[in-house]
Amino acid sequence: MISQVYSPAKINIFLKIEGREVKSGMHFINSLFAPIDLFDTIEIAESSVFSITTEGISENIPTEKNIIFKAYLALQSYIGQELPKFDVRIRKSIPSGAGLGGGSSNAAAFLKFLNGYCKLNLSLSQLIEIASKVGSDVPFFVLGKPAIVKGLGEKTEPIHLPQTDDFFVLVNPEIHVNTGLAYSLFDKFYPNCDTKNRVPEHFSWKNEDIFNDFEEIVFAEFPEIARVKAELETMGAHKVFMSGSGSTLIAMTKNGNTAGKIVSEFSKRFRTVRKIVLDL
Repeated sequence: MISQVYSPAKINIFLKIEGREVKSGMHFINSLFAPIDLFDTIEIAESSVFSITTEGISENIPTEKNIIFKAYLALQSYIGQELPKFDVRIRKSIPSGAGLGGGSSNAAAFLKFLNGYCKLNLSLSQLIEIASKVGSDVPFFVLGKPAIVKGLGEKTEPIHLPQTDDFFVLVNPEIHVNTGLAYSLFDKFYPNCDTKNRVPEHFSWKNEDIFNDFEEIVFAEFPEIARVKAELETMGAHKVFMSGSGSTLIAMTKNGNTAGKIVSEFSKRFRTVRKIVLDL
């Protein structure tokens, strides 16, 4: 092994879907992303053949379809030269299909590794340009700090989040939500993207500033997620919101003991339940 890098998850504190690009059908978003202290570990070694293996989740993605390999090819195309091949081992702690951006984070971490290891000296803006060709959340993870993310994900505006005395608990109910399905359901129910949620002009931690346009339609399709949210509220969380297209829920509470009880109770049912710290 020549390197070990850590790849963080993110949460969407608010997520507004604002329209669609006519040509591609992809959706424009306006969302507040924040990295959290839940990480995948990526171990990298040079090899004669490029290969990617994943531990910690059951799905087996072929190397040529893995987003890390897509990032590798995009970087080669951008610089116009061949790069060394690598054996990449991903030790997953971030669940997939969870709205936490694990795959996109893996791709961004690998891009940044390649930039340093291969002494490419690419700027942050160049890396973000490459990342935008790889996946919609990848530019944010290249940036690596809280940001307002707009457009198709390629527009990232760093933001300093206000301090809060809330405790945050992440609960993943182990329901895989396909992002494409979530968008298709959204389009069916909101063809004009006219949800009641509104993006705050100046973000605070008020409950109305924290929302997700996907929640209503994802909860209708996967009612177990809605039931878990109701349980979290019953246990004392004053705000519970879904990250991304789901299924992960974030519970906010002012009481550390309540946060501890939530972790204790839900850890009996689900693997990924923990207090989290946001990068403010």
